[in-house]
Amino acid sequence: MSSRVRMALTPRMINPHDATLRPATPEDYFFSYEVKKAALRAYVEPIWGWDEAVQIEFHRKTWHARQPDIIRLADRDIGTVQLLPHADHLHLVEFYLLPEFQRHGIGAHLMTRLVASADAQRLPIRLEVIKNNPAKSLYLRFGFNVTTETATHYKMTREAGPPPL
Repeated sequence: MSSRVRMALTPRMINPHDATLRPATPEDYFFSYEVKKAALRAYVEPIWGWDEAVQIEFHRKTWHARQPDIIRLADRDIGTVQLLPHADHLHLVEFYLLPEFQRHGIGAHLMTRLVASADAQRLPIRLEVIKNNPAKSLYLRFGFNVTTETATHYKMTREAGPPPL
């Protein structure tokens, strides 16, 4: 009888440039919910509380409307990202990493790729971030500016950069 041992990735082993994306499949439904929960619960709960049934239903509706890409590192699923194209902009709907993969440069590496794609298309990127979510600092580093705000969210835009050479 053999057993598969999954080696844990340590921060020293993480190379952000090894992160890849793949389209989600129906089998990713539960992973997608779990990564969103792991990445967002700490910021949602103080504002609205965390009602598991409500969150699962919201996830079900959004999953069936549109599925994210899965972020992979070293043959492991570690997050989700979804960039929806519109005629005049790109909308970063979700960008979640499991907590143990945050603050290792993976988000910055992927954001560099997203920004380059938007610039090549000459389109701004828009997003919303919960006010208490430290991901706002990543977006600010990449040239996003707060355009409006609600009681709970910042709405941010990054204008398209210069055309690629």
